[in-house]
Amino acid sequence: MIIATAGHVDHGKTKLLHALTGINADRLPEEQQRGLTIDLGYAFMAYHSTKSNQHQTLGFIDVPGHEKFLSNMLAGVGTAHHAMLIVAGDEGMMPQSHEHLTILRLLAMDSLTVVITKSDLTTFEQQQQLEAKLSQLLVQYGFTQATIFHCSAVTNEGIDDLKQHLIELADNEQQHDNTLNFKLAIDRAFHVKGSGLVVTGTALNGQINIGDSLCLVSHSNLKKGHSQAHIVRVKSIHAQGKSAEFATANQRVALNISGDIDKAQLKRGDWLLHTAPTEIITRVTVKLNANQPIKHWQNIQVFHAATHTTGRIALLEDNQLASGDSALAEITFDTPLCLTEQDRLLLRDPAQKTNLGSAIVIDLLPPNRGKRKPQRLEYLNQRAGLNTLSDIIEFKLQHAPQSHQQLIEQHQCQADVISQLLVTNTTINQYGDYLCYNSYQQALQQHIITTLKQYHQQAQDNLGVGKDRLYRMTALNQPQIIFNAIITQLLNQQLLANTRGWLHLAEHKLQLTATEQQWWQQIEQLMISDPQPWWVRDLAAEIGEDENDIRKLNYKLAQLSYVAAIVKDRYVTHQYLVQMATEVRQHTAQHQKLETAEFRNISQLGRKVAIQLLEYFDKIGFTKRKFNYRELKDQDLLQQE
Repeated sequence: MIIATAGHVDHGKTKLLHALTGINADRLPEEQQRGLTIDLGYAFMAYHSTKSNQHQTLGFIDVPGHEKFLSNMLAGVGTAHHAMLIVAGDEGMMPQSHEHLTILRLLAMDSLTVVITKSDLTTFEQQQQLEAKLSQLLVQYGFTQATIFHCSAVTNEGIDDLKQHLIELADNEQQHDNTLNFKLAIDRAFHVKGSGLVVTGTALNGQINIGDSLCLVSHSNLKKGHSQAHIVRVKSIHAQGKSAEFATANQRVALNISGDIDKAQLKRGDWLLHTAPTEIITRVTVKLNANQPIKHWQNIQVFHAATHTTGRIALLEDNQLASGDSALAEITFDTPLCLTEQDRLLLRDPAQKTNLGSAIVIDLLPPNRGKRKPQRLEYLNQRAGLNTLSDIIEFKLQHAPQSHQQLIEQHQCQADVISQLLVTNTTINQYGDYLCYNSYQQALQQHIITTLKQYHQQAQDNLGVGKDRLYRMTALNQPQIIFNAIITQLLNQQLLANTRGWLHLAEHKLQLTATEQQWWQQIEQLMISDPQPWWVRDLAAEIGEDENDIRKLNYKLAQLSYVAAIVKDRYVTHQYLVQMATEVRQHTAQHQKLETAEFRNISQLGRKVAIQLLEYFDKIGFTKRKFNYRELKDQDLLQQE
């Protein structure tokens, strides 16, 4: 268990820890000379647990009390779940006392212990008066379960009672969540002669063993746009100040690591994780709790664990948020952060140097558009009400397919969590890396069928659409592996048919009459003997039939995929398209792209009709235009049968 101190400068935080542990947490020479805590200090208290009947160690983080070193203070309390607020008995609550108490409230500490120090300098009546004031103040701040102690680091008055209270807190602390992977926020890095590089920090989740490998996520790399992490191996471990075989959540940990990394590359706020994120997070959606009025697009400082950055906040439901209210918001960071869902952020006003509020991350990859649509806000409000990992994952799956790997990264959870979910919930299916509910699959199936029905009604001169185009029409931005699986299922169920590469509804079939069959034989001979796009009027004139009759015939022929209209009333045979597509495939295989002039040479067509044919290839999804050239998009279309 880790307990962070808080309180005004010179209220006796470091001396109290010395009385509790026998350790002077001021490790820097300047701190010892000035008697002032500047950076984070650490101390440990050994005790015997009556609950486990084992020797245990309680860890303390000593933070600076001076306002100049507030960022160091926040790096200390940002990784702790328990805190001690230190108030000098002879001075009472001071400006930084109130500041730190506000921060502890916004960080939602699991427990708060208040220690009134320097009791040797005050009378019993003064102590009682201060305790009464503090009790009222704690209720106002929402700390109704906080316990108050009177202590003196000089006479040791109250130290034993405080020790016993802290031991009971540690004994009653909930066991760490074993479904989460190891996660450590680095606050120091240094070399030890004969051992090498050592990093220290507070383990927030999971467990690490000697010999395990971890991903080192550097904020310097994230700023450069690199999400790739260094892989390091754990050579030895110190947990709670002692050599250990493993370390777990809520412990102060020192790891001796080896790998392609140097101390100069490390900074406070970097992370050691079991699973490195593949996405660089520069924008998140949060549930915001305001400590002061917050305006839309306000400049903010964002503190997370042992690091901080600046950014702007966009309110999603209004243009201003009143003090004490909560709302949905989106935060855009000036430099990326390494975050997981449910992480808590502290927000400050960089100009006024005040605490604006706190926020809980509920979406690491918010959409670029539609963020204020009613259905999106409803989704976010429901998501914000969930706390347990299993509930969150199931909720996300109920609304959209989820990547198995992305879920592990976004929650830093073990793969077994997802595997167990698949075992217990048989309505969830897995396709490759993606998971989805049966209901999503059924809805997409119906959407594909409905879309094809509408397409057949509107595009009467086409038999169907290519697979790639159908994906863009029905499932754009959805996992293509799920779409492909559903198409296969529909084909197997004979609800869809695939004719010469065109997907269409199985019942979408036509038959030529005897007269139409005779006309088609004449037209086919014409188009084979002179393979180029033909206008309907020219075909009608060549075989001596009415133009409207031949136009209707060509609609039918197109639905049967015998011919295709590259523009209205201008047709080519399917075999001609296959031939041109084969030439295009061969050319792009050698040159990677196709210029219009090159296609004119291949097809021996005039410029206008060549462009019409190229635009037809773009329309069906066979090619894609980029600038003044084209690339292959769906090369499975128009293959030789």
